[in-house]
Amino acid sequence: MPNSSRILAKFCLLVCATLILGGCFGRSTKIQAPAPFSYPQVDYTLTVGEPVDIPAPPVLGAAIDNWSVEPELPAGLEFDPTNGSISGIPAEACPRHFFAITATNFGGSSSFGISIAVLPEPPCDLAYPVSEVTGVLAFDAFPTLLPTVGCGGSNDFTIDPALPEGLQLNMYTGEISGTPLISHGPQLHLITAANESGESTFELLIEILPAGPCDLVYQESDKVVAPNAEMDPILPTVGCGEAEEWIIDPALPEGVSLDPATGVISGTPAIETSRIVYTVTASNEHGSDSTEIALRISPVFVFEIEQLSGSFDPSTGEGGTQTRIILTEGEDNETYPTKIQLLSLALAHNSEQLDITSVEAGSGLSDLNGGEGPDFFAPFETSTGFTLGIVFSFSPDFTGLSAEVPVEIAIVNYETIADSFSGSDADSITSTLSWGNPLAGEEGVPTVENTVVLNGVTGIIPVTVDSALELIASPVSD
Repeated sequence: MPNSSRILAKFCLLVCATLILGGCFGRSTKIQAPAPFSYPQVDYTLTVGEPVDIPAPPVLGAAIDNWSVEPELPAGLEFDPTNGSISGIPAEACPRHFFAITATNFGGSSSFGISIAVLPEPPCDLAYPVSEVTGVLAFDAFPTLLPTVGCGGSNDFTIDPALPEGLQLNMYTGEISGTPLISHGPQLHLITAANESGESTFELLIEILPAGPCDLVYQESDKVVAPNAEMDPILPTVGCGEAEEWIIDPALPEGVSLDPATGVISGTPAIETSRIVYTVTASNEHGSDSTEIALRISPVFVFEIEQLSGSFDPSTGEGGTQTRIILTEGEDNETYPTKIQLLSLALAHNSEQLDITSVEAGSGLSDLNGGEGPDFFAPFETSTGFTLGIVFSFSPDFTGLSAEVPVEIAIVNYETIADSFSGSDADSITSTLSWGNPLAGEEGVPTVENTVVLNGVTGIIPVTVDSALELIASPVSD
């Protein structure tokens, strides 16, 4: 066979073979798109600094020419375009985001979605400038402590047990600040800095010592008390720390004492004295505070109560009593006899036994203002007693009222509360009157004190003597 014929024959065989392989018998020549694929999981939660290895997804069917991801992976992660695997070390935190991973060949593409969130590193190396705070006194400034924290940082700080009252922990920054208001024995506090990935802790020892006493005040800082009668205790209040020791200078008069444990001044004065100013000091091992209190043992002006009558009918409980209020000036007063311009008083009764029916000007005032009596006489009745204000005269020529002899200031009439007296088989029932106004400060009730005013300006607190009233059982004949 000539060479040309042989070459033609080979060409025909080659063409035929190509046709057979390529579909001489009707088979398709189209390349298939990648088959659906998936990763081991859909959602991934990663942590900054921790290595990541997400293996390539298994592939079935047609070969894949290229892999891609949209959008770009978080910093530090790498995507392998040859097999779709993900690896690396996350470099920064980021919120959860969705990523489309696509496999592509000449026949088309197939995609799979995953989500990735990168959490910050757990906090580490939480530290404060000091590990112990001791020697701070209550009510003194506490050193402001600002922590440092490494790795992933934190904006979530907690402490256990709670800080002493007056100190605060900033939950976002961890700063400790404030002014302690109470003492606090040595105690370890565990401070925790946390984020989504973990936590770091620090132990801080805090001790708050009791403060020295401050704001020492006596409720009555200028008081006149009668001799030879038990005085009402004079009570102190103190702020800040608790006082452990009390002293007074100079020494108190005979019969009067200062309790060295409580600071209360009490007793039964045995002698009369002029007005003496005393210095009281309250102290503990951390400090002290002092205040002055003036005390005079003298019947300079005395408010007394004298009962004129008192009885009740045991069968009905009806009855009443009449008393008079007397003002007297003591002879030892430096200005004796002293002219008085006006006065006020408050007197309380047992409201379960008695009701007030009237308060009238006493006989000692009847000659004032040409027999007209006082220019101002204003009783104010309450459920527990009454207050009374008296201006003897508004005349500029009025020199004042003297009380070197007892002066009857007012007459007070009471009636019995029947339920408290009816059916009693006692020969008598005792009721009490006490100086003062228990309702002082309540709305609509005037705050009136027991005061003697000398010249319209100078007020002197008088000595007041409480009284026990005796109501005699006196049946009323039919």
